[in-house]
This record gives sequence, C-alpha cells and structure tokens, in this order.
Amino acid sequence: MAAVLCLLGAGAIAGCSNAVEPATFDDYLVDLQAICASTTDQLLALPAAPEQIAVSDLATSAAGLLDDEANRVSRLDVPSGDDVTVDDLDGDHRAFVRNTREQATAWRAVAVAGPDALADSTQLIARLVGGRNELADSMGAPGCVRGDL
Repeated sequence: MAAVLCLLGAGAIAGCSNAVEPATFDDYLVDLQAICASTTDQLLALPAAPEQIAVSDLATSAAGLLDDEANRVSRLDVPSGDDVTVDDLDGDHRAFVRNTREQATAWRAVAVAGPDALADSTQLIARLVGGRNELADSMGAPGCVRGDL
C-alpha cells in the first residue's frame, strides 16, 4: 500500500511540474514585434482623413488601436537575468507601453477637438513616434518602428 501511495504521489508531483519557463529575450522580441505588426497593419488599413473618414473618427480609431497595443504589450512576460541584452529591458518595456499610451491620449485629444487640433497635435504625435522608434531600436525590435499616420 505504501508503494502505491508513493507511486501516486510521484505521479502527482510529475503531473504538477508543468511550470511555465520564463520568457527568453528572443521570445519576448518575437511576441512584441508580432503585436506591433498587427497594430501597424490595422493603422495602415484605416481610411484616409478627411477624404474617406472624418478626422475625429480616424483619431478615435487610432487611439483605440494604440490602447489595445499598449495593453497587449504590457501583458508580455519581460525576461530578466544577468544577460546584458535584458539589463535595461524592464525599463524600456515600461517606457514603450507609456509612450504608446501617450500616443493614444494625443489621438483622443484630436478626436475631441476635431480637425483644427490635428495640426497642433501632429508635432506631439511625431515626437512620441520618434521616441517610440528610438526605444524600439534600442530594444532590438525593428518591427516596432513606425511612421506617422
């Protein structure tokens, strides 16, 4: 009987050893760039304003897509360890999410203020995109570099 219990216990322990391994840097980059590519495709598929869509509708759509991207990126498992490539990754990851959220906020401001705000907001959005692109480059994620809408 004791032998059966030991076998059952060993089987239960073995069955419970499906622990999730921490993400590697390469896994993180693949996941991050897949999220970026999906969002970029969706942003590029938006109709052109003001010929095909109202500026406020474009801005609302862009803000929603960027919010979704920030949420998806924030849920990624950021690798950690002694590897030089991941030393500053946690801070860069948080900055990347924050920048993407700030872009969404800027687009929401355009949606509320309308077409007149687009010219004023263009410089802010361009600066944010530039900062995001620098982060993407420093993180080794060229698939997250994006141009303006």
